[in-house]
Parts: sequence; C-alpha cells; structure tokens
Amino acid sequence: MKVTKQVAEDERLSWSRKRGIVLVAFLERVGVEHSVARLVELARLTNIDLINQLRRFTEAHVIDRRTDLDVVPAEDHFWLSTERVDRARALLQQADDADLRELVAERGLDIDRALGDFSTQQPYPVALGKALRDARIARGTSQAEVAEMASTLSSAALSTFENGHALPTLITLAELAQIYKIDATELIVGAACHSKPDKQVLALRVAEPTFRAVLTHQFAARRVRDLARKKAQR
Repeated sequence: MKVTKQVAEDERLSWSRKRGIVLVAFLERVGVEHSVARLVELARLTNIDLINQLRRFTEAHVIDRRTDLDVVPAEDHFWLSTERVDRARALLQQADDADLRELVAERGLDIDRALGDFSTQQPYPVALGKALRDARIARGTSQAEVAEMASTLSSAALSTFENGHALPTLITLAELAQIYKIDATELIVGAACHSKPDKQVLALRVAEPTFRAVLTHQFAARRVRDLARKKAQR
C-alpha cells in the first residue's frame, strides 16, 4: 500500500500546515536532493498536496529543482540550498503553531531542529545588533572608522545599535550595509528569522519574507520609541 493511502484526511492540514511540513523536511536535510517519492515518505502528504507545495516553493525560488531526463519517465529532484535557508525559515515561522508541531512530530520530523537556534529566541533589536556587529568585524573596521564613513552616524549611536538598545532607521541600515559590502535585505531578513516572531506581523499574515522583515523592523522601532517616550515622561 502506498504511503499516501495510509494518511487519512486530517482537519488540521490547512494549506499553511502542509507547507510547514514540507519545509521542515527540507530544513532538516539542507542541501540533500529528494525525489517526490522520498518527500512523500518524509512529509506523508498526498501526492497532489506535495506537488502543489513543491510547485509554489520552486516558483518563489525557495527550493531548487532538477529533472533527470535519463530516467523514463523523467524524475524531478528538489533540494534546499544553504543560501535559501533563512528564507525557508521565515516561511516556517509564519506557519508554526501547535497543530503544525503535532503533525510534524507524527511524521518523525523535528520543527525546532528545522528552525535552528530559534528555541532560544531573542528580541529583534538584539538579533539585528548582533548581525551588524558581525558584519562590521568581518570587514575589519572599528566603530569609530564606520562613524567616519557614515554621514549621519556617531560611534556612540552605532554602539547602541550593536548592543540592541536602539534601532537604526532603514536608511541608516542601508548605509551601513553599503559600508560593510553586504545586502541590506539579507541583514534584516536574517535578523527577523533569528528573533522571536512579532505578534503584530503574524497577525497581518504577510508571506513575503522581505516585507515581513521590514514590518518587524518598523514595529520594533515603534516600540523602542514608545518606551523611550514613557521613560522621558516619568
């Protein structure tokens, strides 16, 4: 009997949870190629559900696809590259809920392993601060040297950003990314992935990882400003 025949219809299997199960299977085995038959074994979804997810992921450039034309009939193989892990984790964070965790466990998969170090999630400003500090150190520059290169930034301000005590504007973030020779988008998406999911962003149900990261940054900046205003009023 096929594996798909053993999977009863489950009311918990919403579109987002099916997507989450497939992503966990890939994130547990980054860089490993899987045939559709192997993915059916791992995800334990029906063929049509699995193929629909794979089509969406390949069109969104989350996973890669290769077709083996030497086999008759031709066989498709899929894999998740290390360069796309953060994007996949951002999508998994959106799908993560109690029912998804239960479904994943039933299939012998581990969502916490797939999410990496997210079980000890940190606030977004702290995650972004670490990313900024790592990028500066990788360029071999001091805070004072960066402040000289940035038009509107002091070394003291950079220190507060790196310590997670304040957030740069998106314009300042773009300037820092240019100085560090990195992609500003990857900077905020990576920080959003390595921080506790923002409830306000989750409520908006935005699927695109870059826009989700921008919203995470803006909501965090608003909270930092509100906290500073309250402290000033005391």
